[in-house]
Amino acid sequence: MQSVGIDLPLHTVSTPMEPGAAGTVPLRVLGSGDVAFQAILSRIREAKKSVEIRAFLWRDDEAGNLLGEAVLAAADRGAEVIIHKDRIAAVYEYTGGNKQSFFHKRVDMIRGFQAWFLGAVYRAPGSFKQRPNALSERILAHPHITVEHMRKRFDHSKIYIVDDRYLALGSMGIGDNHRHEWIDLMIEAEGEQHVARLRERMSGLDEFDPSRGLDFLVHSREAHRKKSCPMISHRLALIDAARESLTVEMAYLGDNRFTAALSRAVQRGVHVKLVTADHADVLGATNRATCDALMRLTGAPQNLTIVLLPRMVHSKVVVIDHRWADVGSANFTALSHGVYDEINLYADCAPFAVALEDEIASHCVDGLVVDSRLRWRRMYSGLERAIVAYQSRRGG
Repeated sequence: MQSVGIDLPLHTVSTPMEPGAAGTVPLRVLGSGDVAFQAILSRIREAKKSVEIRAFLWRDDEAGNLLGEAVLAAADRGAEVIIHKDRIAAVYEYTGGNKQSFFHKRVDMIRGFQAWFLGAVYRAPGSFKQRPNALSERILAHPHITVEHMRKRFDHSKIYIVDDRYLALGSMGIGDNHRHEWIDLMIEAEGEQHVARLRERMSGLDEFDPSRGLDFLVHSREAHRKKSCPMISHRLALIDAARESLTVEMAYLGDNRFTAALSRAVQRGVHVKLVTADHADVLGATNRATCDALMRLTGAPQNLTIVLLPRMVHSKVVVIDHRWADVGSANFTALSHGVYDEINLYADCAPFAVALEDEIASHCVDGLVVDSRLRWRRMYSGLERAIVAYQSRRGG
């Protein structure tokens, strides 16, 4: 492997839509880490009427408590707050980071066993006995805050909506590892019409419409037919439509449909750049096996570049031909297509697409370009695929 020598700063940009698209829209790349976290926190601190949060992970650490304090202050000002928090993710809260969940303080037998098993598989030992948190208790008891956290929602989306006119979405969970250690990618958009369109898409009242210039790729267990996922056909079609370039930064791989689509793109001469973690927190062996399969299937030509980063990559971004973008919460896994609720933003906007590519390039400063076949543990890959298959069966 060889080192990548790219030095581009993190940035926030405002980008107009392409001529002929749906007007002028302030789309911005918030980026990763504390820069993105503070931007979202600032918006919540300025909320006047309402705050809505969809969170998969919410850890009881500094980041989780800072967000909790901002939410509580907004409610004290009279803003109505709705928090959708998935109980499924408690397992990952018990397994990673400081092992403390902000809302799920009661560890039931099933999630306790799952957390113990994942900790053993991924060598994350330690107690996940939960400590009480007065802040979370105040939030749960507040008359202006509704917290939906007791159901298995299978909701993997990460969304912040403020005053029905601002939205931020992407891959960032609520926790210090996302804020300080991992690579995520968050974006924001402003305008009541876009928040209204997001709600329309989430409720299943209208179909995805790429001619709008800005729309949302959605899978909803409540709105869509059981064991169906309309967003996967659109995501695959975007990849198959690429003629010049594909830039992909992806946390988790393994869905053969996406591996095949990337392989087809390489074989028709598209310049494909895939960025992921050298060793992911979970599905690490599957990720490496997928990268190796992509090299084997294509013959590893010059127009295929795979970059492995030393930090955990948690982004879910696809940029097509420096113009179209698909960014949000959905990975290239079976869980993200038919099991979990997912929300991605689609944009036909060249400046925004280029800004995403620049952001991804800035992540690659310490990356390694793969120039030989990758080694991966077959036993671990098989175990990971079995876990995903089981979760897909139970969730679907």
